[in-house]
Amino acid sequence: MSSRFIPTEELDLFCRFCGKILPAKLDRSIAEKGKLVDISSTFEYYCTKCFKTICFSGEDLFHETEEEPPVSDDFRPYSPKNHYLIGEKLFHETFNESGVIVGKENSKPVKILVNFEHKGLKKLVMDL
Repeated sequence: MSSRFIPTEELDLFCRFCGKILPAKLDRSIAEKGKLVDISSTFEYYCTKCFKTICFSGEDLFHETEEEPPVSDDFRPYSPKNHYLIGEKLFHETFNESGVIVGKENSKPVKILVNFEHKGLKKLVMDL
């Protein structure tokens, strides 16, 4: 049984083509073999400046569902052991600064791109 998944319509994402953090809009949702769109589907976003696309799994995206309560504005503390979602807010204790996750690299280990208020764009590891 899969629950309904509602991806965010617009996100600030790092566009690797423009080399900047820019607004990106949801272009389309891709479900495998005619299944309903759920968290395992792929979601295609496009940069509002260059119109190039980037795809993410629903499991990578900060999302809203009808069953979940709204998320507070609190920032989660950063730890390399935790799993994070694009669009999520975090606080880095060493930097003493908060930021928003604007991208993800599927490398080993997995890296997230975080836009900090003063330090700018930084790559951090997750899921260690």
